[in-house]
Amino acid sequence: MKKPSLQFKKDHYVLAGSLNTYTVPGLWQFSQDILKKDKTSLILFNLENVTQSDSSGVALLIAWTRLLKQRDQKVHFIALPTQMLAIIRVSDLEKILPINPSK
Repeated sequence: MKKPSLQFKKDHYVLAGSLNTYTVPGLWQFSQDILKKDKTSLILFNLENVTQSDSSGVALLIAWTRLLKQRDQKVHFIALPTQMLAIIRVSDLEKILPINPSK
């Protein structure tokens, strides 16, 4: 299982690795420090390098969306893996999460 990472590249964040109940809590804590410093009006997350995700990964996206909304920042998620899209669609979360399935 690859430990997840969150890195800033050019104008967006790149999320990579496995998102599950074991890895998401640490990533959530780590991301809060990074996002606290980001004052841009739109924050873009690219998830094309996420290798595996369960509902914990989707919960992370919801938490980020909520956190940034409280700060009057917009968020957008692109290139979500098929697993995450399936969870989002079956849970009817497409109205809540600002997603674009492809790059």
